[in-house]
Amino acid sequence: MNIAVLSDIHGNHVAFESCLEFLEKKEIDAFILLGDYVGEFPHTEITMDLIYELKKRYPCYIIRGNKEEYQLGGLGNDNLNWNEYPSTIGMIRYAARHTREKDLAFFASLPITMRVELPDMPPLRICHGSPRKVKEDIRPGCEINKEMFAEIEEKYILSGHTHRVTNMEEHGKIVWNPGSVGVALDGSSKAQFMILHGVAGKWEPDFFAVAYDTDKVIQEMKDENLYELAPCWTKVSESLLKGGSVSHGHVLFRAMELCYEEIGRCNWPEVPEKYWQQACREMLGE
Repeated sequence: MNIAVLSDIHGNHVAFESCLEFLEKKEIDAFILLGDYVGEFPHTEITMDLIYELKKRYPCYIIRGNKEEYQLGGLGNDNLNWNEYPSTIGMIRYAARHTREKDLAFFASLPITMRVELPDMPPLRICHGSPRKVKEDIRPGCEINKEMFAEIEEKYILSGHTHRVTNMEEHGKIVWNPGSVGVALDGSSKAQFMILHGVAGKWEPDFFAVAYDTDKVIQEMKDENLYELAPCWTKVSESLLKGGSVSHGHVLFRAMELCYEEIGRCNWPEVPEKYWQQACREMLGE
C-alpha cells in the first residue's frame, strides 16, 4: 500500500501539477492532503480544480489548514481600514476574490484533524498544525510535545504547517511532515511531499523533492499584479522560489518588531508598509 502525502500547496498550482505528474508514475493507492491549499500564489481556481479531480480518481483524506480557515472566517473580505496594509492582507484578499462558493463549501466540509484507518495497517492521525489547533506547530524537541502527544491515541502522526520536512520519534509517537509543495523553506526551491509505504503492518516514509518551473510562477505573480497587491509579501515569495530560506513569518515578525520599537504598539494586520520595506531590506537585501 502506498499513500501520497502532500501539504501546504498555497495556490502554487505549477508545483502541485509537477508533484501529481511524478506520482502518476508511482503505484499510489490513496492521497492525504494536509491543508493550506490557497495562499501565496495566483490562480487559486486551478489548484482547487486539481484537488476536485484527484478526489474523483483516488480515495482522498483531506483536512483544512489555517489558510482555509481565514477564508471561512471572512478575513479576506474588503475592509477599508486595512487598505493601508497591503503586504499584510493583500494575499488573503487575493485568495478571497478567487475562492468560489463551491470552494468555501468544500473548506467548510473539512475537519482540522482526522483518524485514517486502512486495512491491516496502524491508524494515522492527520492534522495541519497539531490535532489540537490548526496553527500549533509540531517541532522536534519542544517541551509541549509530551503533553500534546499524551492526548493522541494513534502512534503515527502526519502534520504540515511548518513547511519543513520532519521525521521524528518522541514520547512514543512517530511524526512525519512532508514539507511544503508550494513554499519550501529549505532553500531548495523544490516541491516537497512524501509517500507512505505500508510494509508488514508498519508505515515507512519516503520523502521526495521535485523541481518545477519557478520562473512560470514568478511570471504569473507579475501577470496577476501581486507585486502591487501585496508588495513585500510577494517579494518574499519570489525569494523562496529562487532558493531563499527566509519565510513570510520571519519578515512579518521583524516588520512588527520595527513597528513596535518606533510607536510602542503593533497590532496585526495594521503593520505599515514602511516597516515591511525595512524588514525586506534587512532580511532579503531588497
